[in-house]
Amino acid sequence: MTIKLKAYAKLNLLLDITGIMPNGYHYLDNVTQSVDIGDVITVTAKKNDIFTCSISCDNSEIPTDERNIVYKAARKFCDKTGFNVNCDINIEKHVPLMGGMGGSSVDGAGTLFALNTIFENPLSEKEILSLGEEIGADVPLCYIGGTLFSFSNPESSGINIINTDTTSVFLCICPDFTCSTGTAYKMYDSSPTVPFSKTGKYIENLKNNGILYASSDMYNIFTLLYNDNRINKIKEELINTGAVASEMTGSGSVVFGVFETGEKAEAAKAELSAKYNNLFICNPIEKGIFVL
Repeated sequence: MTIKLKAYAKLNLLLDITGIMPNGYHYLDNVTQSVDIGDVITVTAKKNDIFTCSISCDNSEIPTDERNIVYKAARKFCDKTGFNVNCDINIEKHVPLMGGMGGSSVDGAGTLFALNTIFENPLSEKEILSLGEEIGADVPLCYIGGTLFSFSNPESSGINIINTDTTSVFLCICPDFTCSTGTAYKMYDSSPTVPFSKTGKYIENLKNNGILYASSDMYNIFTLLYNDNRINKIKEELINTGAVASEMTGSGSVVFGVFETGEKAEAAKAELSAKYNNLFICNPIEKGIFVL
């Protein structure tokens, strides 16, 4: 059986490190929004005597062996279900690499969804999300999609769906540089920041007033940790061309502006296209995966 789907990227509307776990990982507060730029994933699978996974991709920078997250997702699925599966997975890449938009996580989420669908849902959503978390922290978020608040702290962790007005348009700029997430975490570890004081306010504002009107309180701890003039300049340029607010997504380096209308976002894109080669408009969506 073959299934073709689109697995959509996310933007971080809020991202904060709130502490360090005993194992050295980090507690996070995270508000994400699915957007309508995504990878097209085609999965053909059938039961077999042994597990095999063949991967192809239209982007030569993407590994097509065991290093690819879709291989890890397929392997995890088979280990959990006890199935031996022969699968062929093709990835048509659209989400920027190393941009903070879930570029690999969407592929892992899409693969788990496809295999579970092909084999008539042997795993519950809870089990799928648990597998996703094992291969990447953003995989469950990309699997569920929509507007989400995910959190982890010494007392608890979870993912909550936020019902909000998603009326807004995003203009994203993918600059010609990447950011060192590892370096940023080391900076935090050597001098931890105080947790963002407006997280609760932002989430309530988001619930009550929507993405557009809550955007003035967006926050990303990595923007603070990097303190990169290039990122700050892009944020300033987006606001100067009409964005209500601007922030970096994930650990970078994509920066996005929130606009009231598509027309205003298009005007800003036209103005900034002379400075940046890779910029695109996207819109909020309510799911992370759509079957084509």
